[in-house]
Amino acid sequence: MSDTHGRISEAERAEHAAKALAALKKWNGYAPTAAQQQDVDSELDRRLAQATGE
Repeated sequence: MSDTHGRISEAERAEHAAKALAALKKWNGYAPTAAQQQDVDSELDRRLAQATGE
């Protein structure tokens, strides 16, 4: 459930990520390794923090 600032919980974030990854794999075979996924997650976290001023 979103909080009062429109942010989603970690569980919701993980669920959305799993659904997106499954859709990408079905669509074009995208299947990153654990290390590649961690790199992407870290970059996304960095960009979100930069965008939100955190």
